[in-house]
Amino acid sequence: MSPTVFTPEQLHIQVKDDSLNLYQFGAKTAKHFFCQKCGIYPFHETARAPGHYRVNLGCIDELDTINMPYDVFDGKNQL
Repeated sequence: MSPTVFTPEQLHIQVKDDSLNLYQFGAKTAKHFFCQKCGIYPFHETARAPGHYRVNLGCIDELDTINMPYDVFDGKNQL
């Protein structure tokens, strides 16, 4: 299964204050966004497809990621 990417038109970002910040490393092509208050990583602009985004599904209130029929990458138990 290939990762799903979203165009800017498909992604609607709601931030109530200035808590969203940007982190870049290496070539600084990808743009990783995180919450300055809790540290969660909600989405990033990809290096492979600039202008397109990947989303941390755990940040979407309406989704129950535990019961989704997909492998979950938890950042610790990488295969």
